[in-house]
Amino acid sequence: MGDAQSSETTEMRTAIRRLSLHPYSKYRIPCPRFNEPFELLSFSYDSQRKVRFDDSELKYYFPPIINPPPCLLDGMDTQIRRDHSKNEHIDGLLAALTRRYSYAPNEFQSDFVMYRGMITRIFVTPYSARDSWAMNATKVGSTIYIEDAPKSQAEEQSDFEQKMTYTGYKFETLCLLDRPTHQLRRDGLLDSALLSRSNTVVDTNREYCSVFRTRLGSHSIISGAEVDCIDQEKPGTAPNRLYRELKTSGILDSPRKLEMFERHKLLKFWAQSFIAGIPTVTVGFRDNDGILHNVEDFRTQDIPRLVKHKQGMWQANVCMNFAHQVLHFIKKYVAEEGPEMQYRIAYDSTSQEVQISALGKLEPFLTREFLARVARP
Repeated sequence: MGDAQSSETTEMRTAIRRLSLHPYSKYRIPCPRFNEPFELLSFSYDSQRKVRFDDSELKYYFPPIINPPPCLLDGMDTQIRRDHSKNEHIDGLLAALTRRYSYAPNEFQSDFVMYRGMITRIFVTPYSARDSWAMNATKVGSTIYIEDAPKSQAEEQSDFEQKMTYTGYKFETLCLLDRPTHQLRRDGLLDSALLSRSNTVVDTNREYCSVFRTRLGSHSIISGAEVDCIDQEKPGTAPNRLYRELKTSGILDSPRKLEMFERHKLLKFWAQSFIAGIPTVTVGFRDNDGILHNVEDFRTQDIPRLVKHKQGMWQANVCMNFAHQVLHFIKKYVAEEGPEMQYRIAYDSTSQEVQISALGKLEPFLTREFLARVARP
């Protein structure tokens, strides 16, 4: 009996479970229920990439000055870059949850814990079928924790790609203030604060993060997301309704560019903002020389309607139903409990399947403090 159980366990661990992306028709059904995200807490990363349990890195939106048009490549040589060689796992999210748990333990009944980026990745897969991805998962108690899988060999960006990435960060600095507008206006500092934004050094270590609880169909989720800014002073309830995403894109000076923007960029903009309950996406349109030409606001809830009747475009219900099915698939096959037991969840663009395989027992990616105080195995 013991040998039979051991053989069955070994077989389960070596098997690769598969979920096909096709046919799309099975996802063209009414959307599963999605609960508006409820913020549990927030935290910040400072310039040293240290977690601070406060809103010190929360920034406030004020439209950028575009006359004369600014260059979003200014200051690229002096930027302060985050060190991506260090794997942070989901340590920041776990540290925030550990702190919150001490006075609100009942909030931690959840099927999944992961950063928003992982959920977004699943959402957009039906329309990004050529983009493979991989995540790691572990189950402790009834909760499955998911993180990005380490890259075996990071792909280096071309010089042009690095420049365009920088323009996104620079655009943010031109849109942000350190204090609410009404406070700066009251103190007679608004004009100087607006003018000084062009000289702000880009520092990608700094982040403000919102930790929230939501539900997609039958799956409860606790997630964390970097938030670019807020429209006014943060309220005590539902701050997500005032949060704002800041994005950049190439100028849309041809029908082809407009089609690609709507098909790919708007999809990602919508998914990111929808998942975190952020109502507004502000997009700065720049040329290849980094010159900012115009700025446009998109209401998150309206984005799916902008592409709804256009040929070859994406559908929000397909994204949501696919994500709901993938989470069900993960629940079914990430089954063995214990922080050392890890699984690989991957989308293979060749076979166009989501695959789950057991990696075996490895060093836990959940922090010791979190395991000791919150996720007791």
